[in-house]
Amino acid sequence: MKYSIKYLTVVLTILMTLTQCKKENMKSDRCNLVPDAGSCNAAFPKYYFDKNEKKCKVFIWGGCGGVVPFDTKEECEKQCDCK
Repeated sequence: MKYSIKYLTVVLTILMTLTQCKKENMKSDRCNLVPDAGSCNAAFPKYYFDKNEKKCKVFIWGGCGGVVPFDTKEECEKQCDCK
């Protein structure tokens, strides 16, 4: 029983470490930007980092104004790496 609790503690600690984004991995303040489609009616795919799901997601930008954190998914993943 004593070994089971120690093993479980080690496993849980490792899992918690692997599933959380570390602050030092957030290389850019753009990882914290909330996307805004803007006021125009075009439809360009752009990307932002979803802090809750810890991954880069697409949103549709209207073509002017608004907030566009990243132009590509690759750029987002490079700047907001959670690995």
